[in-house]
Amino acid sequence: MSGSRFSPFTALVAIVGAGLLIYTVQRVGGWPAVVSGIASLGWAFLAVVALGAARMAVRARAWTLCAVNPGGGSGEPAAGGLSFSDAFGAILAGDAAGNLTPLGLFASEPTKILLARGQVSTVTSIASVVIENAFYTASVCAVLLGGTWLFLQRANVPPGLEQISEAIVVLVFLGGVVAVWAARTRPAVLSRLAPIVTRLARRADAPAEAVREVEARIYGVLQWPAARLLHVTAWEASFHALAVAEVWLVLRLLPGGGALTLVDAFLMESAGRFVTIAFKFVPYRLGIDEVGSGAVAQALGLTAANGVTLALVRRLRILVLNAVGLIKLARGR
Repeated sequence: MSGSRFSPFTALVAIVGAGLLIYTVQRVGGWPAVVSGIASLGWAFLAVVALGAARMAVRARAWTLCAVNPGGGSGEPAAGGLSFSDAFGAILAGDAAGNLTPLGLFASEPTKILLARGQVSTVTSIASVVIENAFYTASVCAVLLGGTWLFLQRANVPPGLEQISEAIVVLVFLGGVVAVWAARTRPAVLSRLAPIVTRLARRADAPAEAVREVEARIYGVLQWPAARLLHVTAWEASFHALAVAEVWLVLRLLPGGGALTLVDAFLMESAGRFVTIAFKFVPYRLGIDEVGSGAVAQALGLTAANGVTLALVRRLRILVLNAVGLIKLARGR
């Protein structure tokens, strides 16, 4: 996946995003108002960065639990070999790779797999990343459904946002149907796609036994002990709780944010999570986050300027953490 192949598209998206960002900022009072809002955080920005790092950390912990091999496959011992520090570093590096390119998940998740292969087998690396993402996706669906239901209770929801909310409900429902079908039928998706992927990558065919082992690990989640399932679920839920705390902290410190409630913060975060998923292909979602956050803030009775400022503060936090991730990516271990 050469950079030259995607650079024209990336440049175009960046130009459009920058124009959208400038337009949005001008609509909410211009850069002085936004800069003033960001400056009002002061040293609290360090707390925002800490909360962002903590969110990465809880997903890293969930990943290590998903990487524990029950034994009996591929000659691996029963104990998991992925340490928390290795998982945390790989997640930081993967997030940086996903944000810097229009590939999104197609860059972040393979990066995590490649970095984890130094600690665990390729089978465990691939299977654990897929499993952790499945838990994360389920938690996101729960957040989107809860946020959508609460959002629709607000009397001043614009028609456009109401239609988006209804579309979210439909998409989550369809996703649930697909998940139930996959759990019941256990289709051999990887086994069928493996030859195609290896041909596109111009590499030798992946061993059929290894592919079947990855699928077995993934579907084996259905036989996990309840305690392990709840443990991973709790870490994924912590990710969203920390995100709500971050939104609450930032908006409370901005001018006029004294009356903000945790429910408002949850609604802002759930809307932001949808934007993150829908526009993951846009590097850093430049301009997109600001438009969405400003619109949702207005619908909740907050100022659009505060919504835009929130998006910019979170982007600054992402840049700080991505800088650390790039160092990890450059070291390659």
